[in-house]
Amino acid sequence: MIKKFKLLIILLLLTNVNTANSRELGEATEYKMTIHKLELCAAGSTIGALGENWNCIDSADVSGGSVGTAIDIGSAAIGVGEAATTLGNFGKVKLGVKYTHIITTLSREFQITGSTASCVTNGDGALTTKTDDSVGSGASKASGTPVSSKLFVPAMAGRAGTASLRSVSDVAGSNPQVNGTIIVSHEFFQTIGSIGSYVLKPGQIPTVTMAFGTQQALAARNESACADSDGDAEMQAAAPVATLTLQGQ
Repeated sequence: MIKKFKLLIILLLLTNVNTANSRELGEATEYKMTIHKLELCAAGSTIGALGENWNCIDSADVSGGSVGTAIDIGSAAIGVGEAATTLGNFGKVKLGVKYTHIITTLSREFQITGSTASCVTNGDGALTTKTDDSVGSGASKASGTPVSSKLFVPAMAGRAGTASLRSVSDVAGSNPQVNGTIIVSHEFFQTIGSIGSYVLKPGQIPTVTMAFGTQQALAARNESACADSDGDAEMQAAAPVATLTLQGQ
């Protein structure tokens, strides 16, 4: 049997950031991201409110496949709606234990090429990228050939709808921030989301794959500034539409 979950676990929370900041979105033909770790949490785990902390019970590392490797899910690389890669093995968990949540650890840095209606990628951003202003955002231009650029998940704190998002100082998840906070000094971030209910049964060898759509995976923070002659830094990473597929369940 194959189960599919709408992806509440990877980059969904960036969509809330897009909405909160009214960023202009566009297609990413190149969209390289690095997922470093996938963990399942057993029944009783909680996410908590903004400013609180997650509670992951009986964590199980289910990383596998392309985890730890930069993968390009841009439309030029995999096409629209195609599975990008195998990312995990749920067969690593304990038999008979009910798992209800998944935590994903990623790099804040993405390699993106693309354009919105008003803006085109034109150079690298920095870890100092934030939601409050354009500091650290990638260079932009109003038209022309897009330039492959390092763009970052923006630093933020206390924004509505981001309780399932936080930054950490390393792949192991050290020094986690409270729910909804990403600080500029952290190179990694985590998301947590519900997967309903998953129980590994004897004889099952489940694998995890993901399909992505990157038609709105690039953001211009202030699209009106892209036409300026000084090439304002406006480009930021946005969230792809993604579906998690669990095979063998």
